[in-house]
Amino acid sequence: MKLSLRHLAYFDAFCAVGHFGQAADTTHVSQPALSIKIRELEEILGTPLIDRSSRPFQPTPFGHEVLKRSRSIIAQVEELEATARYQRGLEGPFRLGAIPTIAPYLLPTALQTVRRKLPALELQILEATTDNLLEELEHGRLDACILATPVPNSNYVQNPLFSDRFVLALNADQASELGFCDGQIKLDHMPPLKLLLLSDGHCLREQTRDLCRFASEESLNQIGSSSLQTVMGLSASGYGVTLLPELSLDETVLDGDLAALRLATPEPDREISLVTKSCLEDAMDVGPLTEVLSETGKARISRLRKLMPHPIRA
Repeated sequence: MKLSLRHLAYFDAFCAVGHFGQAADTTHVSQPALSIKIRELEEILGTPLIDRSSRPFQPTPFGHEVLKRSRSIIAQVEELEATARYQRGLEGPFRLGAIPTIAPYLLPTALQTVRRKLPALELQILEATTDNLLEELEHGRLDACILATPVPNSNYVQNPLFSDRFVLALNADQASELGFCDGQIKLDHMPPLKLLLLSDGHCLREQTRDLCRFASEESLNQIGSSSLQTVMGLSASGYGVTLLPELSLDETVLDGDLAALRLATPEPDREISLVTKSCLEDAMDVGPLTEVLSETGKARISRLRKLMPHPIRA
């Protein structure tokens, strides 16, 4: 015979009142049925759980320990059942990942909107590189992640959020000396400048290398940083040039020593998506969250384009 939740529930009900008949009433079973289950529990555990020599009946010392553990187990099961009833993506815990070149620029504002529009949704945030996020997603430790797609795997659903264009960033005086004109810069006509890249593992590093095929191995400079702020600071100081996503720019960046210049059309960009596992598509409703993230990203980029010296055409 194996121990079951029914054994624990009947024992809990009995201890709450100290009377077999009353406990049977609260659990909606007959008194003999409840008594049998408690006897079975004592046989399974191999020791008396109820002191039947006194009135009202009381748990034995070991019975008190079993009662404590039983109530903990019952509470956890009830919590699990409640969690299973959540509308995934709309309420309850939701584990969301985001890459470092998106998270600090999108999430602070987006989370404010989430709290207002989806108050029952409990977002838990993980910031990590694309490979790490996809591994967490694959093993069920994330519900969704915000990535610069495409993700070449049919196991995933990509919910498009917004397009994020790249700009060339370098020291403002250096840009003037080189005669760089906003909106007319072609990457394949670039002089041999030092190109600053993020450390390995960041998708923006690879995107930058793909876009800057002009760069020689000697001019590539991996600075070993996972922070765009560090790359911006080095570019502003004249240490080198880099490509930045529009999403990462704001008034403080544009008012400093860093020149953020548009590239010639067609302007290179990256597509940002909320990625989920296709097998969970019917189990989650990420529509409202997708809408919030999309509107937040588009609003930030639209505002940034109005701040640029010559607004980027929408």
